[in-house]
Amino acid sequence: MRGVKIIITAILFCFSSILCAQSFKDYYKKANRYYKMGDYHRAAINFQKAIRQKPGNAKATYRLGLAYLAGNDKKEALKYIEKVYKLNPRIDSEVEYYLGMAYQYHHRFNDARAAFTRYKERNKKRADVADYKISECNFADSLIRNPLNAEVENMGKNINSRFNDYTPLIYNDGKSMVLTSNRPGSTGGLRLSDGTYYEDIYVSHLVEGIWSMPDKIGEGVNIRFHDAAASISPDGKMLFLYYEKGGGDIYVSKYVDGEWTKPDPLNDHINTFFWETAASITADGKTLYFTSDRAGGMGDLDIYKSELDENGEWGEAVNLGPVINTPHGEDAPYIHPDGKTLYFGSNGHLGMGSHDIFYSEIKDGVFQEPVNMGYPVNTVFNDNYFVITPDRKRAYYASLRPEGEGMADIYSIDMEKALKPKEKPKYEEIVAEEIIAEAETELEDIVATTSPAVPVDVSDEVVKVEEKATVKYYDENLVKMQKDLKVVTILKGKVIDAATAKPLYARLRLMNNETNTMLAELTSDPNTGEFELIIPHGGNYGVSTSKLGYLFNSINFDLPAFHEFQEIDTHIILQKAKVGSKVVLKNIFFDIGKSDLRTESLAELDGIKELLSENALLQVQINGHTDNVGNAVYNKVLSKKRAQAVVDYLIANGVDSGRLSAKGFGEERPLVSNDDEKDGREINRRTEIEITGVGEAAIVSN
Repeated sequence: MRGVKIIITAILFCFSSILCAQSFKDYYKKANRYYKMGDYHRAAINFQKAIRQKPGNAKATYRLGLAYLAGNDKKEALKYIEKVYKLNPRIDSEVEYYLGMAYQYHHRFNDARAAFTRYKERNKKRADVADYKISECNFADSLIRNPLNAEVENMGKNINSRFNDYTPLIYNDGKSMVLTSNRPGSTGGLRLSDGTYYEDIYVSHLVEGIWSMPDKIGEGVNIRFHDAAASISPDGKMLFLYYEKGGGDIYVSKYVDGEWTKPDPLNDHINTFFWETAASITADGKTLYFTSDRAGGMGDLDIYKSELDENGEWGEAVNLGPVINTPHGEDAPYIHPDGKTLYFGSNGHLGMGSHDIFYSEIKDGVFQEPVNMGYPVNTVFNDNYFVITPDRKRAYYASLRPEGEGMADIYSIDMEKALKPKEKPKYEEIVAEEIIAEAETELEDIVATTSPAVPVDVSDEVVKVEEKATVKYYDENLVKMQKDLKVVTILKGKVIDAATAKPLYARLRLMNNETNTMLAELTSDPNTGEFELIIPHGGNYGVSTSKLGYLFNSINFDLPAFHEFQEIDTHIILQKAKVGSKVVLKNIFFDIGKSDLRTESLAELDGIKELLSENALLQVQINGHTDNVGNAVYNKVLSKKRAQAVVDYLIANGVDSGRLSAKGFGEERPLVSNDDEKDGREINRRTEIEITGVGEAAIVSN
């Protein structure tokens, strides 16, 4: 009997194990099916169920991370993808790409760049994609380090729901807003697979400074299927909207006797068999800007314009061309009532990682190069549907940032504040404020301990303290204060001409080589050539000094975070741009034994490009040098490859190949003895730029 029990138990255990295995397989298959359908929410739920059946399963964990990355919970992706990557970096040929994206959403740009670099090394054919993502990281890092003086405010729970709320359209009086939402209660009650409802159009009103809960816009406008607001004409009498009919078309409703009429489709020049999503009309009513993915475009959604003809019909659509449109998507055009500025969303122009908002000014009928609106208006998440009031005082748009009320939320910006340059407080002012605060606290303590019968007016005393604090701090040596803090290096001295030793008026730039961002820019004194530059610790920095008509000077500082304070007094020597002039490029970096440029070299490479752009007839040779370690033939080949890598970068970035050459000298031309590393071999391993030809227009002086 006991044996029978053991057999039955064993059978049940095996059957239970089979069920678990089947359940894992079922959930995993179902999750992948949802993922392929684009239903990332349900895909994530089923991947989670699969993982509960087999905790730690690498494939399911990885796929869960991908589902989060593709869906709305992008910041959730990192912990899953990173975990699996550490366990098995070969789980997928695309894993470094997805890992880089996940880092990007967390503002971990150094990690993202490293992941994209590894991805490029593994996928040579996708190098252009990886390089573009690295450019995004560099760009996003730079914008975040130099934010606009703007406060982006979520419009709160009255406007935003836990669902998608977007396309804010503001009436000219600023007191009413039309918006689109897929919240519960939509017309027809239809739902998508992710639980959201079909889109409807709503209206909210500003009452005593508070936006009302949105109501549906009115009968006859919302339909059973998707409908979304696109724009309101400047006079408030026409509402352009998107209807999900055919491939998706643009309709217009008119405001008559206090009601919006049943929308009518625009003509065949606007609506086609393809997808038309958004439209915006000029104040004079004669030009319509709209988006379409019709055949013959630049790729994906493009922005087009159509002019009203003499019969009151929209004429043939004209693509705005490659200045505005890219092979990727441009969406939600908004033409300002002044007719001079076009705002739009794009994931094709260089941005922070997803859809960013751009604007292009129209000068003499020509669209200028689009400008990114900057951080914190744009983020690494989707930002789109930007509109701005006629007086440019306030703007509204939609963003999918994770700290919102739900999915996409509507935000507002005080544009008057945003357009003012952000003044960075001077270090001495901050210290003075601290002294003032301490003094005010002491005065308050005196008042608190003084008899109420004896009033004490501290205002004059505060003024005296403020004056004293300012004088005291300015009388103290700024260098001493920073030396006490031990967090900086101070580089000071003069910029002089190499031949005459005369002082030069030149531009100095401090670049963070790790992020390719400029931290400071200043000029030397026009009369004395003197300068002073403060370099923070905890990074790899390059100092580039340039003057038109001269070769630039390059200095590198690799400073640990807890490096001691130091003051360096030096002369920066600039050589006239003439045949035979050469300078060592201190901020060009390669890994040991490799010829691939490291990303820390970008700032220096751009400096060479700028030199060649400003001096149009210069011809230069890039020289590579090594130390004497290893085989001499190998060293010469390696030095040539490194020089060629610099040349290849410049050619790839628009420099005429006829102006460039590369030469490798190996260990043949040491600057110093190779007997030791720090003061010898390290100095001899170098890359130089040498001028080999100069034309009449090549030398330009300030």
